[in-house]
Amino acid sequence: MFDEISRSIDEFGNSLLGALNNVQNAFGRELSVAKPIKENVLQMIGNTPLIRLNQIGSHIPNVEIYLKAEFCNPTGSVKDRTALSMVLAAERRGELKPGGSIFQAGYNTTAISLAWISTLRQYKFKVFLAPDTDQEKIKELKSYGANVEVVQLAKGNWDDSLLETAKAAKDKEKNSVILNEFKDMANTNAHFLFTGPEIWRDLAGNVDAFVAGGGSGGTLSGVGRYLKSKKPSLRVIMGVSKNSRFIRKMIQGDSSIRLPESFDPKVTDQYIGVDRDEALRYQSELYQKEGIFAGLTTGTTLASAIHYAESLPTREDQKTPSYKIVVLSPDRL
Repeated sequence: MFDEISRSIDEFGNSLLGALNNVQNAFGRELSVAKPIKENVLQMIGNTPLIRLNQIGSHIPNVEIYLKAEFCNPTGSVKDRTALSMVLAAERRGELKPGGSIFQAGYNTTAISLAWISTLRQYKFKVFLAPDTDQEKIKELKSYGANVEVVQLAKGNWDDSLLETAKAAKDKEKNSVILNEFKDMANTNAHFLFTGPEIWRDLAGNVDAFVAGGGSGGTLSGVGRYLKSKKPSLRVIMGVSKNSRFIRKMIQGDSSIRLPESFDPKVTDQYIGVDRDEALRYQSELYQKEGIFAGLTTGTTLASAIHYAESLPTREDQKTPSYKIVVLSPDRL
């Protein structure tokens, strides 16, 4: 009896695996579910899951909210995609050769991803930081293999000063490159080529809105551009803090603000600003109600998504297909 049950389970498993492989052949190599064995850890980047939220947003009739769980990337951040894309692009351009150096000005999550990828691909990675950088952040960078230099800066724009320091270091060293997600279109392209298609594939095209934060704007621009190319009626919403530079520039018209080159304002349909207390509340509720631990940025984008969903016309008719909103969760911290 047990042999028969075991045989039936094996047959079912084999048939299921065969079906998944057939699907993979149809959709392309990005559908990795049928190939759990990775050739290297870099193949763990991407193909992050969509998680449907069952409690948060349940008060809104006929609306489904999905979290694109980018905290499932190896370092816990969507920036793994950005960093790998920029490194590979620099290699293809011939700017970065084996044993070379990568420089970055200032701390952000991308620096963690670049430090990790540089270690794996055997590049030297150095990041220049402002004097007030938190010691825990410095410790984390070093744990990923980064060479950290704290720069004593004159008063003024620290970002510009750090960038000038990085440029001076690059000029002194051959086979080196400065990678800057705010200017590098490899950032935006990574999300057009992979993140966007993953969302479209996993929901079989049944997606009506996409919500993401600001930052470099690359994720929102790349994903939004791809999804709109497939479904022009899809809405792209930027969810950020109320004092975000994107709000000040695009809504309040502050002409003194420079937005990242990786951001395409034509893709964004709506900007929704939320305050810190609301972002913290949704970050907490995400764990308490859904069991998902994610960063404050996710709390911000999720709050924005709820505001957007609540503004939709009431959809009481259950025969109407549910309105599907995808919220990008960029990291776990």
